[in-house]
Amino acid sequence: MAKDKKSFRDDLEKLAEITDIIDNTILSNGDINIIVELESEEYKKVLSIFGDVYRTMKEIVVDISGTKFTFVLKK
Repeated sequence: MAKDKKSFRDDLEKLAEITDIIDNTILSNGDINIIVELESEEYKKVLSIFGDVYRTMKEIVVDISGTKFTFVLKK
């Protein structure tokens, strides 16, 4: 049986789950900013998902219910 190809939508659903978990803790009263440092190849993959508009961006911010996930290139 073939394995389903993973999509970025699956990853977004997981990030939304993380947001739900944080919302049910004492941390929900603060500003939540999660920084994800990615190696060059992984960062390029994330950039490709968002299209040409983001090609020159130094970071990509995805806001899910007030929790900001910031993807940056690892230095």
